[in-house]
Amino acid sequence: MEPMLAEESLPFSNSGVGKIAYPKRQRGKGRTFKMRRLIGMALILAAVGMVSAQSLKPENPYAMSAGINKGTSDSLVGTQYWYFYALPGSNRVTVRLKTPATLYGAQMNNNIVTIALYDEKRTFKITKAVAGIKNSSEATFTADNVKAKMKIIVSVIPPNQNLVRMGGEYELEATGNVQFSTGSGKADPIVQTYDSKMNSYGATRFLADGSIVASDGTTGTWKAFDPENRIYAIQIESFKFSLQYLPGYGLVRTNDPSLIVFQALRR
Repeated sequence: MEPMLAEESLPFSNSGVGKIAYPKRQRGKGRTFKMRRLIGMALILAAVGMVSAQSLKPENPYAMSAGINKGTSDSLVGTQYWYFYALPGSNRVTVRLKTPATLYGAQMNNNIVTIALYDEKRTFKITKAVAGIKNSSEATFTADNVKAKMKIIVSVIPPNQNLVRMGGEYELEATGNVQFSTGSGKADPIVQTYDSKMNSYGATRFLADGSIVASDGTTGTWKAFDPENRIYAIQIESFKFSLQYLPGYGLVRTNDPSLIVFQALRR
């Protein structure tokens, strides 16, 4: 069980925006395959414009940058993890749910994204929630008197729903006395292991040196074609691809992001 501190001793305050009433979760009975696919397509298409990467591994969170960090929370993908460093003094973390997922254009009352903020040593943990309903789309964590530098983890937890894609586009921003990892410390987001959805490659590793190694012994290469939009030129055997990396999904066709060629492995 994670250790917790009394609220008055926490470096980050749990007061302010972001406290909302949780409606009862719905089981999604009667949802059709067609409905699920339409919603899934909408979320994937919305994610194409996102160039910020996210990590699905709590032990290896992705470094936040100065300014607004964007992502897409997806109930069929899982929790995403970010980090930054809080320095002595005061700072603030702001979370905004910008474009919540909808069901045929209608707002879903149980579409609630939970944000958990804690230090690397897990001496405290603060949770808040954002939703698409009025006055609940933004939450703020405030630390007025940080005593020493600490690594802060921010986890973005999608709604507990595995029948219909729920969540939406969100923004994270850390301001005040904070520090971010330099760009040189960030690995290219394509560098990880995927489940191949083509042929019988099986688990496929994209390595930092630009090489590709599949579990069946097949090899290939990759290189960044358009780093800003996360588009890569990939060759495996005689097959050549132009694929785009979407955080949480993997590598998809640039002309049809609903077609996942290499799916990111979930924890």
